[in-house]
Amino acid sequence: MIVDVAKKVIRLKVVYYGPSMSGKTTNLEKLSALNGLKLTKIDTKGDRTLVFDFSTKTVQVGDITASFAIYTVPGQEIYKDMRITVLRGVDGVVFVADAQEHRLGENIKFFNLLKEDLNKVGKRYEEVPVVIQYNKMDLPNALPFEVLEEKINKDRLPSVCAIAINGEGVVETFDLLEGLLISKLERMIG
Repeated sequence: MIVDVAKKVIRLKVVYYGPSMSGKTTNLEKLSALNGLKLTKIDTKGDRTLVFDFSTKTVQVGDITASFAIYTVPGQEIYKDMRITVLRGVDGVVFVADAQEHRLGENIKFFNLLKEDLNKVGKRYEEVPVVIQYNKMDLPNALPFEVLEEKINKDRLPSVCAIAINGEGVVETFDLLEGLLISKLERMIG
């Protein structure tokens, strides 16, 4: 969080984190399209994010402007250092889980990796607002919400079911995290 007292602007960093091909970039693309935000992507001539995608959103909180810098991280193991770099300074996380049954183990691994990576960037997992999104709920091999909650969401974090490719659950997921961050901000500024 960066506070510019003179301009009455608070800058917050949100990172979409999760396994490769879980729908992080699709979320940001749909969120940008649905909210009229400018999306910056590094064209990789393929489907996968190699560095990050980026967008911004601003919200008025009283006489203060909250400016959200929204990033995605690459999910591939080879880019683990890039994930940590993007995670530096994070204020809130959307964990995008692929709801397909065969991806369950990878989701659990990445959720545990999120906790480790937050620690590596000097953040305590318990102090960073996290929302879990179960994406691809429309696929025939998607696990039921209750199973995903039991296996992934041991800490009972806020969670949303989504079909990001259609825009379903995308805005709801971000709004949930935005609400958590604004509540935290309001408590800080009184």
